[in-house]
Amino acid sequence: MKRIRALTAPKDGNTEEQYEDAWALSDERPLLAVADGASAAVYAREWAELLVTEFAHGAPFPADDEVFWERVSVLGAQWQKSVSTGATTWYAQEKLPQGSQASLLVLDFEPQNRQLTARAIGDVCLFLVVNDMLHYAFPLTKSRQFNTHPGLVATDPDALKDRPEIVRFSAKLPPASVRLFACSDAVAAWFLLEYERKRKPWNLIPSDTIFPAWLKGTRESGALKNDDVTIIELEV
Repeated sequence: MKRIRALTAPKDGNTEEQYEDAWALSDERPLLAVADGASAAVYAREWAELLVTEFAHGAPFPADDEVFWERVSVLGAQWQKSVSTGATTWYAQEKLPQGSQASLLVLDFEPQNRQLTARAIGDVCLFLVVNDMLHYAFPLTKSRQFNTHPGLVATDPDALKDRPEIVRFSAKLPPASVRLFACSDAVAAWFLLEYERKRKPWNLIPSDTIFPAWLKGTRESGALKNDDVTIIELEV
């Protein structure tokens, strides 16, 4: 891996402690997990952090969907145990039995054969840029596909009437340098809309020092929804 950088920010008006996205990268190879905690859920930050830790540092993402949901159920029990003692407000006590939810993206890159594998539930997106051109967008490909009801990983998947689809993607990357962008939903929607307007959003994402000012201006212009923002860029 040639480079990694992370740009993150909470909703405008919120503190860093209220940031409900999470991300984690394996120390061994480019294995990245990004989760976007559902704002309407309780303790969404804690659930997002559990998910990314499990799928970036734990066992590989299972090929079998049922095995995945079994692992999620175990994690959900851990989440319930860890947050239950902190639910002291009436709001938290009322919401706790409903559990928490988050979108999830997990990508794994094998440097030797340059094989990329990604799995997604919900609207955290991955963009592959090669030779200054967008080659793939996953799992959503159009800005109009974003809505208020994405697929979500719930702390109690057995309680869901219908489990969300686990979308899978695999590609052999070219020998040229490839830029991978993993983005939570607000910035992913902005990215695709800019691309649809014949721009190159991967070149519009600013440096770390300019990011706060860029984020403020982009939100104020209405181009970017006021939501938690996570952009993880990997160059491989």
